[in-house]
Amino acid sequence: MEKDSKAFGIITRSLLKLEPINTFLENAKEHGHTVKHLIISYEDEIDPSVLRTLQQECHVTTVKRGNAPILDSFLLKLGLTKDEIKTILGTPYNKRYGMIAYGTSRNYVLIAALMLGIDYLMFFDTDIYPKILTEFHDGKYDFIDIDFVGSHLKYLRDNDVILTTSDYSGYYIIPKMNFPYLMELLRGIQKEDRFYYISSVDTPVTRDIHSTNIFDTQKALGGNMALDLSKIDIIPPFFSTTLILDDECFLGRGEDTLFGPEVHGLGRCVDIDLLIFHNCFGDFPNKPEITKQKNLDRFYYACMGWVIRNPFLNWIRNKYALAAEEINIEKRYESLVIGSGSAADYFNDERFLKLPKAFQLSYQKLDDDIKHYENLMFVWKKLRRLLTKE
Repeated sequence: MEKDSKAFGIITRSLLKLEPINTFLENAKEHGHTVKHLIISYEDEIDPSVLRTLQQECHVTTVKRGNAPILDSFLLKLGLTKDEIKTILGTPYNKRYGMIAYGTSRNYVLIAALMLGIDYLMFFDTDIYPKILTEFHDGKYDFIDIDFVGSHLKYLRDNDVILTTSDYSGYYIIPKMNFPYLMELLRGIQKEDRFYYISSVDTPVTRDIHSTNIFDTQKALGGNMALDLSKIDIIPPFFSTTLILDDECFLGRGEDTLFGPEVHGLGRCVDIDLLIFHNCFGDFPNKPEITKQKNLDRFYYACMGWVIRNPFLNWIRNKYALAAEEINIEKRYESLVIGSGSAADYFNDERFLKLPKAFQLSYQKLDDDIKHYENLMFVWKKLRRLLTKE
């Protein structure tokens, strides 16, 4: 593998269309960057015609989550045991529930990049585009194109920078809404700082300048992230939690959020002020309405994902002496009971009544999640030692 090798990393359930992958490949080429590798972590299916088209542009490595013998073979030859491989890539809820933790899904890409000897791994999600929304008024909008790869590399090539990231332009991930006790619901899921935005703002984020407000951060966003893999002696694995409730598997959000505290202090994580466009509802420029079933589903699963994530997030923040939750668990639970009940009534959707139970179960299983995390970190340290020996 040549020095300065670069790869794009994608996580998707199925690969059935070219966008936005082809757009990122074209953007890199237009700005003089060679991205020879594309790593796709998928679960269900790949359209052969889409794969063939992408293979004409670069080398494509596909790894199926739960069944990636190429990664198993690489790790076995490296010196990990089968049980240790399962700790990193295991999918215990895939067969019964068809669900795989977000952290595990991202680790498939990370391991593949290490196997290929990639120097710079750049993640983007399948609803992200290499452009910035600069204007939105009365349905009229405009974008500017940006140098996605070059913007990340400008800072990632600094000796002390491990990770580069930034937020997004476009609509917020939750549509505007307001109902009685919305604040209580948000307090219960630790999102009360977004109350004003969620209750009052129905226009997308725009930005007419970029790459000016550069700062160190502990907040990493997985859909706009690049890693310097030469610093594997510092880079941790991704980790996120899951929860089984009423015979359904729910995924805790935040495998990227939990990544930041792990590297904080060991090297720099830099926000590069590149708010690439996030078409999170899939139908921009249409204004997202919470009354649409797909948007209500998104809101519900986001709430559930935050509830499941928060116990571990609070624990890891305390571990690294970062800001922890300022309201005690009991008060958050009381707020969630009130807010979730109101949401269930307002939306006529009893699913929201599950949130308090998920809150309790997530705290009850925190010790198990910590053990899982510590075991993962133990195996990962062995992986690092084996990689750096070569």
